[in-house]
Amino acid sequence: MNNDRIIITTVYNRTAAFYMSDGKAVRIRVLNDEKAFSLGTIVIGRVKKILESSAACFVDIGDDKDYFMSVPKDISSVIFTDGGEHSCIRNEDHILVQISSEEVKLKAPCVTTKISLRSRYVVIEPGKGVSFSGKLNAEFKKKIVLPPNIDTFSSKYHIIIRTESAELDDMGQLARDLAGLDETYSLVIQKAGTSRLKNVLYRESSGVKALLEEWLKFGAGEVISDLDKYKDDIASAAGIRNVTYTEYKDRDYPPCKLYKLESAVDNALGKRVSLRSGAFLVIEQGETLTAIDVNSGHRIKGDKEEISYSINIEAVSEIFRQLKLRNISGMILVDFINTTDPDHESGLIEEVRKYIKNDDVMCKYVDITGLGLMEITRKRVRMSLAEQWKASN
Repeated sequence: MNNDRIIITTVYNRTAAFYMSDGKAVRIRVLNDEKAFSLGTIVIGRVKKILESSAACFVDIGDDKDYFMSVPKDISSVIFTDGGEHSCIRNEDHILVQISSEEVKLKAPCVTTKISLRSRYVVIEPGKGVSFSGKLNAEFKKKIVLPPNIDTFSSKYHIIIRTESAELDDMGQLARDLAGLDETYSLVIQKAGTSRLKNVLYRESSGVKALLEEWLKFGAGEVISDLDKYKDDIASAAGIRNVTYTEYKDRDYPPCKLYKLESAVDNALGKRVSLRSGAFLVIEQGETLTAIDVNSGHRIKGDKEEISYSINIEAVSEIFRQLKLRNISGMILVDFINTTDPDHESGLIEEVRKYIKNDDVMCKYVDITGLGLMEITRKRVRMSLAEQWKASN
């Protein structure tokens, strides 16, 4: 029986979503009011400032932020609203852009001219051909029978077959998704030629629906909420996935009390994380990097080498749970307990790589520095939980 559930409720006067697995929060996201410019939004932007030295520029799309954009070497696919031919991108040009990442720490939010659209099963973007999500295993790639008319679309777009396509019995759904995306894409490009500056031409699903589309793929069997304003969005997303939607009605004993969500938030924002063995982690999130210290506490009694190694292995699981829970990104330095056995070092690296492989965010083991710190990088997509919590205050 699947005990994973998603809870959407109010905690500490903030609306937040919690992904619960085995009674523990493994993901938390603050749900702010709907923003006009959320991830995936396609809008007409104005090139505000060219950065000649870095082949980049800042773009104004209509709010109070400057969006960073890398200027493509080949601008043939860039959509200029004046319809004319351009040999390069210049200040004051009006171009079609899509928000590709949020503001994270000191990093500006980003837009791209590489316009993409996605459904549950496929993504289309500029280019040609078909590729597969890196999460799809080799056996599935060999067995999959693509729709016979996929060449019609792969000659117009680069098509990415998403991980969730593995659950399909009818691959005809891929063709139906492609047809719908193709129609939307064509309409966006057509509208770009007649749209004014800062006009929004496409917006992805609402915040709650987008979150559920993202999180339900992790296997939750139930969505629980006591918030009426999200009722329709939750019912729609849950219905598509055939999961249970429970409208929580007890106003005297809200979900945050029943599921101890305030404690989950306190722990996720705290620096110290206890391990079952009695050891603990200390997590320090800075502006440019996150430092994690593995501390044995009073655990080491006996063979120091073996116990240190067992604590390190235990810590790896909790570290990657915390990375997901807190949405930590960028450079991560982990100070594991020192061991002298080379097999223990290689075993620790292998364990880290195992968890990296299963992370739904792009993550990479880099090296162990001369000071014995393990360096890991994790792709920046959204603000960390700490930043979300602070921004919603």
